[in-house]
Amino acid sequence: MNFRLMALNIREFCPYLSIPVIKQRINVRYQQIVAAESWEFLNDATTVKLIGAVTNSSTESCTVVEDSATVTGVGTAWTSALNGYLFRKGTDSQPYVISTVGAVTTITLETAYGGASGSGNDFTIWPRFYSPGVGDVAEIASIVYQQELKEKSKGYFNKIDPERESTGSPLYWSVYSKSKATGTVTFEIWPVPDVDYVLTVFYKKTVSDLSADADEPVFRPEVLEAGVLWDCYRLCFGMTQNPAFIGLARDAMTEYQGLFRQMIIEDLNTASLPTKVKDASGGHVWDNNFVTSHDVWDI
Repeated sequence: MNFRLMALNIREFCPYLSIPVIKQRINVRYQQIVAAESWEFLNDATTVKLIGAVTNSSTESCTVVEDSATVTGVGTAWTSALNGYLFRKGTDSQPYVISTVGAVTTITLETAYGGASGSGNDFTIWPRFYSPGVGDVAEIASIVYQQELKEKSKGYFNKIDPERESTGSPLYWSVYSKSKATGTVTFEIWPVPDVDYVLTVFYKKTVSDLSADADEPVFRPEVLEAGVLWDCYRLCFGMTQNPAFIGLARDAMTEYQGLFRQMIIEDLNTASLPTKVKDASGGHVWDNNFVTSHDVWDI
């Protein structure tokens, strides 16, 4: 059932409410249901390619000028793909963020270079952060390369390797930020990758409001419809003081709670929950309430 049909159905039972008001209530209840549980149907995964740190070849070098943000390359082929990457000259400890690439031999740093001027210098360039290439990431649940990487804080990275000088295969990850404007989640990997790697990122999907008439909820629409009817009957009672709407609201509440409970059970059945419990000597699980009320473990 799509957004338009659901709103029309509800208006048949609640004629005192306008379609815009009903649609607003649909989205309020929709987000409440989405946020009510850690739903399995919102889990997803994607892959992210890590780019190994690149050092200059024997035919490449760079020139830096103290207190200038411009770096000039010799024999380089820099492209705009390096925007946002980190740049380190030679054995300097401090990396600088690349703001823009002006030409194949020119980059501009976010801040002026603070070291001594020089030419013929070696350099290293690598990505600063990574993000899943999908636009529906609410939060990252875990990241896997050969095994699950441990999540650490940004402060941990800054303490053990403040200048990001260590390189190697991925060990730890940390969420860096989430853009309120775009919803993009960025994360950092430590140590800095020495070569290219491909990670699997497991994440929880974000759910946007229904807007177009043809939009459909990501779960069973009858659950949403029952919840919205419960809300709308109460609104109708507030507008008319007709006691009939109280009874209708009570019936809709009962139906909604039953459907919601059934949706939770169905979701648990797809969750690959452990089937043994510590405090039952390995006894098998007989129902979902048993699973959620005991300390469970995998075998």
